[in-house]
Parts: sequence; structure tokens; C-alpha cells
Amino acid sequence: MPEYLSPGVYVEEVDAGPRPIAGVSTSTAGMVGVTQRGPASGKPKLVTNFLEFQTVFGGFLPEPDAPVRDAWATNPTEGGRWWLFPSAVKGFFDNGGQRLYVKRVVSGDARPGSGTLGSGLVSHVVRDAAAGATTLELSHLIGFAGNDPVTVHRGDGTEIGATTITGYTGTRVTLAAPLAAEVKAARGDYVQVGARGPAQTLRFEASSPGSWGAGVRVRISPELSASLPVLPDPGEGSLFVTRLSVEAAENSPSVVVDRTAGLSAGEVFVLIGGTRFPVTAGEPDADDRVTLTFAEGTTHGAWPAGQGVRRVRLAGGGTSLRVGGAGRLYLGAVTQLDTGDALTTLRVTAIDDDLVTFDAPTPVPVFETARLGLVEATVDTRFDDPAGGSVTETFRGLRLLGTDPASVAGVLAARSRLVRATTLPDLSDDPAAFPTPATGSWLTLADDGDDAYDGLTVADFVGTDGGSGQRTGIVALEDIDEVSVCAVPGVWAGTVQSALVTHCEQLHDRFALLDPQDGLDIEGIQTFREVFDTKYAALYYPWLVVTDPVTATGALEVPPSGHLAGIYARVDNERGVHKAPANVVVRGIRLTDGIAQDVTKRHQDLLNPKGINAIRFFPGLGQRVWGARTLSSDTSWKYVNVRRLFLFLEESIEEGTQWVVFEPNDEALWALVRQTVANFLTTVWRSGALAGTTADEAFFVACDRSTMTEDDLANGRLICVIGVAPVYPAEFVIFRIQQKTREQQLV
Repeated sequence: MPEYLSPGVYVEEVDAGPRPIAGVSTSTAGMVGVTQRGPASGKPKLVTNFLEFQTVFGGFLPEPDAPVRDAWATNPTEGGRWWLFPSAVKGFFDNGGQRLYVKRVVSGDARPGSGTLGSGLVSHVVRDAAAGATTLELSHLIGFAGNDPVTVHRGDGTEIGATTITGYTGTRVTLAAPLAAEVKAARGDYVQVGARGPAQTLRFEASSPGSWGAGVRVRISPELSASLPVLPDPGEGSLFVTRLSVEAAENSPSVVVDRTAGLSAGEVFVLIGGTRFPVTAGEPDADDRVTLTFAEGTTHGAWPAGQGVRRVRLAGGGTSLRVGGAGRLYLGAVTQLDTGDALTTLRVTAIDDDLVTFDAPTPVPVFETARLGLVEATVDTRFDDPAGGSVTETFRGLRLLGTDPASVAGVLAARSRLVRATTLPDLSDDPAAFPTPATGSWLTLADDGDDAYDGLTVADFVGTDGGSGQRTGIVALEDIDEVSVCAVPGVWAGTVQSALVTHCEQLHDRFALLDPQDGLDIEGIQTFREVFDTKYAALYYPWLVVTDPVTATGALEVPPSGHLAGIYARVDNERGVHKAPANVVVRGIRLTDGIAQDVTKRHQDLLNPKGINAIRFFPGLGQRVWGARTLSSDTSWKYVNVRRLFLFLEESIEEGTQWVVFEPNDEALWALVRQTVANFLTTVWRSGALAGTTADEAFFVACDRSTMTEDDLANGRLICVIGVAPVYPAEFVIFRIQQKTREQQLV
């Protein structure tokens, strides 16, 4: 209760009236099946179109080898054609589905493709160079010293020749000997320092089991994820910038510059024409000019009057440097110091504001023109799908060692759809021993990945419950509360379908679509249906025919559950869950022979009373769903739309009244609950989902002393009784016509 302890004005917020209930989604589907690739662990993955499904889970599956195919396709009780799952997913989106959660099924014996990297120092050529050239543009100089003996190779590993780097500017290097042959960036030519080592540094695996991993390539390369300025020593004095007062002859022992603030007599270093020189500054003359005298033996070019002259200050030495932006560094970080004429690898051991301490002495001298680069790694991955298309990924700023979220292993585990990495004992963060494949620059995962389809069982489809995020198969759909329609397309195994029905009956918020065995005749489908009695599932017959997506010409029979799940979603979005998902055209099938077996009216006279929903062809109307019955023997729940309407109402009321829990259980709360539920049901009635010309005819809500006893109140129970009158579909439209005779009238 609010406290009023001192005089003043108090502003308070109070609840006014009932809280609204939002209707839950009924068009989100969940499917379980075998895919080419994709996450095999974790929660089901949401896809919103077939292109996204192909990107995440791969394309259509080929028919498996004859022994595996026949073991499943010819088994009438525990079989299925699970390789048709991608076609069923396509049927879902073709028929208006928008949200689908997919759980991949893999064999317990399946394993991913893998590959292991050795070590070495390699830099790729990024610009073509002709034979005889003495310069090369490389991708990086990380791990180089600036005067390295190197070998130049073609992308396939063939050696072009050996030479030595004599200097560098940025990533362009000067070679001691001209190239013996042309080099090309497009074919992956590279420069190598020393030999590649046999050390085992990093192991890459495809992100999920299956033979698809043989199409994955991985490349890891060093990068400078930050280039930080080296700061001058505080005792070095001021910076000055001036210019030559008069022209300077080639190799002159001194030059004359304009006097400027910060320029005083003494020894300093200056930068003229891009070259650093030690000079001694004299006193200003009568014309306010200062003479800078070079060290004995200094050579230089001729410079015109007005040539810029800038002081370059020393940055210190020993094991510490002051670095601008030192906050980008961290303990143990590997860095590369570039002084302009040499490259040195240093490891950070301490950071105090902008003072960075390293594990080894820095070169002497170091000037403020030097740059300190943070050495990390970039991982590129690529998968070329044999069915067409490719997936590429790039991850930058990774740390080689460790498994923390910023490391190679951590980032790939969290973000990559293609690969996972494991660090091996020989891995080092020394750039000179960077992880490198035995040849070339890309590592292609070996073809040791295996789908192990011969080990696939019905238990893999049923799945196991390892807790949230660790469930598999049908059980994993429990992780997604939004799923309202679920299926295991192409699998008619009794164990699987029983598990799917049980899943729906236990959760009370979803409906199952079952597939019969393909090729059944009218007697066969009736026998198949006899084992079911549930109000949480529907069965559709026969299978559908689509154009074979592999050959693009032949015909392929596919299970109907995927297409029907899309129809459910389309009808829900266009009309509402109360509309029976029937008398609608099936999309995405062949126009002339899109139904595997013809079903006539006389056939359906046998099927409909038993709850088998037919898919039929009508001249001038196309191929339509012509049934809307559940598999329940209870006539109260024989219609699909009635069952799903109650699922919608129950789930919406449950989620919309969570605020009631632990509220004081009295008349005021009961009135709020009544009004909250009544407002929601009024909206549902106005949408046409409930029968009755008035709201009172459509539903009632009771929550008062008549629904609760003193024992209920004492045990913390609030009981609200709700009754609704659903709209039943007009399944049999009857027009009774009689002949009316004209009566004779007497005049």
C-alpha cells in the first residue's frame, strides 16, 4: 500500500479496467526431416521462404542408394520417403506459408568433414606482376622483418623462384632479384618465408554432420585489426614544421630553413622529402634563418627552396612505448612495430594509460612516425553447393588462442553456419608460425564427412529430450511455443506418427498433419487410417505430383502434409482459423496430373465418414482439398477448424491472462477476468468465428461464487467457466426442390 509520510502532492498510476488479450498466431508451422546440411543441434531454426531454407539447410536431396531407399520405401509400417522433405518445405511456401521452424534429423552415425592446418608464413599476391618485375604488392607483411629471404609460388604450390625482400612501402615490397615468371593474383599466387612446418595448429570441422562438408573451404590469414600511432617521449620537446629558405644542392653538408617556434639550437632529427636525417641546428642569423648541419657522410638529393622540413621526435626505447589509442590493446596481444625500415613482433605484457610494455626490447631508435599494429586473424569460409549457389562468410578481428568469445574457436562456434574450429597443442600466436595449409592458401575439408543414411532409424525422427535447446527430432518442437501446425513429411512410420500425435496431445496447442504411405489404393488408405483416434491430427490422401526439381522435367510424387500446412497458414491469414481449410486450390503441383491417384465421389463416400480428407480434381475448378475432418471418433471434434479454433482460444486466453497469477482472489479480480475474456471473445465473435446473432448467443463467461467453492479459494484456485458456440462448416449443401403446380382459380 502506498505510504504518505510527509505533506506533498503524490502522483500514482492505477489499473483501469480489464487488460486486452491478443490472439496467438495459428499459421506458424514446425517440421522435422532430413536435410542436406544445417544445424543438427539446438532449437529448431526459423525460415521464412524457400530460398532461406536452401541457404541454411541446403537444397533438394537425391534419392539414396537402392538398399537404403528400399529399406524405407517398401516398409509399410515403419517406413517413409524422408528424402522428399525439401520438396514438402517448398510446398509449404508455395501454398502461402510464411513461418516455418525446421528441425534437422541426422543419423547417429553421421560425422562432419574436417581438415587440419600446419604452420608457416605466407602472404598472397594482390596485384599481377610481369616477369622481370622487382616489386610485388602483397596482402600483408605481418610476421615479416622487412629484409626476408622468400620464395614466390603459384596458387597450386609450384615455385616460381627465390629472392630477398630489400625494402617495403606499406605492403609493396622491393625484391633483390627480378621475378623469373609472371605472377597472378587471380590464381592465388603467394610469397612464402621459409618452409611450412608439420605442426598441427588448428582443426576445422563442418558445422554439422554430412558429406556436404567436402564442399567447404576455409582460409585463415593474419590481419592488422588496429594501426596505432607511437607517441614521442615527453622529454623530447616541441614539434616544429618549417621549409627550406634557399635551394639545397645534392649532398650539401647543410641546409638553411626559416626560423619557427620550437626550433632551437641542438641535435634533432628532421624529415625532408620523406627521408629522416640527424641534424645539428645552429643559432638564428640576422635574417631569422637557421642552418641545419648533417652528420658527416650524409648523402641526399637536391631540394628546391620551399621544401618542407619537419621535426621527428624520438619515442623512447627499451621495453616500453607510449601509444595513442592503447585502449585497443589487451594483455597478451601480439603486435607488430613498423619503424619504416624494419618490422618487429612484440607481445604486450602491461598497459598503463598510454604506456605499453612489451616482452622484448624495441628497436633503437624508434620515432614518432612508427606505427604499432594489433595482430589478429581473419577467417574466410566458402561453401559451393553442387546444386548451385554458394555461401560465403568473413570473420575479422579474431584471437588465435583460447576459446573465449573473441577467439577463432569462440566466434566460429557462435556465428558461422559452415565451420567449427578446435585449437591443437602446436598452435602459436607467433605470426611467423601462423596456421597454414600444406599447400596453397585455402584448406578444403576432406571427404571424410558421412551422412550415414544406412544408420538412420525412426528413433532419430522421434528424438530425445535433453532439456531446452538440447532436444532432437519431434521432441525439439517443444522448444518453440509459436508452432501451431506440425508434420514429419514423407514418413508414415507408426512410431513416428504416434510420437507426433502424442506431442500435440500433451502440449494442447498444436495440430498434426499425417502422411499416408504412397501408392495406397482406397482399401489401403482405409486400413492405414484404422489405427488412429485423435482430435489433434488430420490425414490427407493421396500424395501429390510435382515436377522433379533435380531433372526439371520428370514427375515426382511428394507427401501432402507440407502443401497442406501451407494451405492451413494461407486460410488462417486470409479468413481466420475458424474457416475450414478446404475447398481451396493446391498450389505448386503439376497442373494436369498433380494428384497421384484419382479420387471420385464414390471413393470419397467411403473415405469422408472415416475422417480421411481427399484431394480431388474438379474440371473448371482445379485440384482442391475436399475434406476437413480430424481423426477423432468423438463427433464433437470431427472438424479440423473447430479443433483448431479451440486451440487458438485456449492458447490466447492462457497467454493473455498470466497477469492474474498471485493477484488477490476476490470479487474485484473475478470481474476483471470476466470482462477481459468477454472482450476477447466478443472480438472473435465479430470476426465470424462464433455462431449466434448476438454475443450472448455466441459465448458465456462465468467467474464468481457459482464456479468456485470455499475449498477452491482456500487452495488458491480461480475457476472461470467459458462456453463458446463454434461455427461448423457447411459440409453438405442440400437444396430440396419440389414441383409446384399451378392452382386453377374460379372467376
